[in-house]
Amino acid sequence: MIRLFTLISLALLSPLLIQAQCQPDPQYTEPGIYPDSATNLPHAFATYEYNAVFTAIIPADTMLLPGLTLRIDSIGVTDIQGLPAGFSAIPNRPSAFWHGGTSGCMLITGTPTEAQVGTYPLQITVVGYIGGLGLPNAFVIDYYSITVREAAVYGFSENHKNPLQLKSSPNPFRENTSISFQASETASYEIALFDLLGRKLGSEQIFATSGRVTHAPETVHLRQGTFICTVTNLKSGATSSIRIVKH
Repeated sequence: MIRLFTLISLALLSPLLIQAQCQPDPQYTEPGIYPDSATNLPHAFATYEYNAVFTAIIPADTMLLPGLTLRIDSIGVTDIQGLPAGFSAIPNRPSAFWHGGTSGCMLITGTPTEAQVGTYPLQITVVGYIGGLGLPNAFVIDYYSITVREAAVYGFSENHKNPLQLKSSPNPFRENTSISFQASETASYEIALFDLLGRKLGSEQIFATSGRVTHAPETVHLRQGTFICTVTNLKSGATSSIRIVKH
């Protein structure tokens, strides 16, 4: 069980909070929680850092009975159960409560191990305050889960090796990120992007001389989410991969 006050304490003590803090996804404008239940959260891969973002669009009011509409003071998350061990939930407001008519988000982050492969159903307790009454109305959201997959099954396992010393900066990023790698020889290299289901989203080839190489792949068209970037030496076959996150 992960209690909200524990999450907040960790967030306030961590100097990485500002870097890790999420932003509500601007593509969502209708009241609700996103991704929706049909989409669910993206899969995690063992030994890779996981980042997923909930976006909440809080309605300004709600109709309790025909003809009875009350304003929503605030809605927030007070408890999350079921996260894999070592995972954290970081809201973009320390209270994890958002006023009616506003939007908010929560970052789910962690690095699963091979021993954590499996599916983790989540139970998220949400509390709303309505109509200025100061009386909490609690309900549980139980249709989300995080599935941890074996990275090797999808060809993303590095076996804790990074032959090309692949790095990404900034990561997470908002529009663009740069990929850097160590070219051990003059050769052609393929830079490819995959989603978390292993589908190739795009690739390009560059010719590089030996030394440290920096290249910015096309990422502006990507929606918010987590992706895998691979760099392959087309002469030797050496490959490295890295998880990148677009906020």
